[in-house]
Amino acid sequence: MLKKVIIPLLLLLAVLLLAMPSLAAFSSVIYDKDIKSTDEFLVKITRPEGDETTFKRSYVICGNTTLSGIRVELAIEDSKGTFVPFYNTDDESGWDVGQSGIFMKEVVLPETGANRIRIAAFQKANSKNLVAGENLQIKDYTITVLEQSFKDRIKNGVLNVTEALKTIFKVK
Repeated sequence: MLKKVIIPLLLLLAVLLLAMPSLAAFSSVIYDKDIKSTDEFLVKITRPEGDETTFKRSYVICGNTTLSGIRVELAIEDSKGTFVPFYNTDDESGWDVGQSGIFMKEVVLPETGANRIRIAAFQKANSKNLVAGENLQIKDYTITVLEQSFKDRIKNGVLNVTEALKTIFKVK
């Protein structure tokens, strides 16, 4: 009876231990802050289109690919300057791109101000030996969230300028 319990547990432990080095290599490459953005050769990121500014903390990340077996991982730079997993509203920091080749995920940006995010893509078949620019695509973006009061000041400023122009040109 004891053998029936111990053998499956030992097998499970062996499988977990074998998987750990590949997970460590996987995370160390994707979350390495010294690695710079690469060209888009696996996935075309359609949003963000570059560094962007928004008033809403809710933000949608989109992209597409013609390749199969692609996995996308999200990371965000924390207060210490280190990239950490960035979870979307589905509570996942990574996902496999489906057969359509299109993905769209909503995230909630954690802070007002600059949020540096990283979108990484790779073919799952090559996940053990990832090399940025060869079989790992990395794109870094800065998405800045402005305070609502800033939006209100812009709006009020535009209205004041419009009123001033109406007065100057006597528009009725």
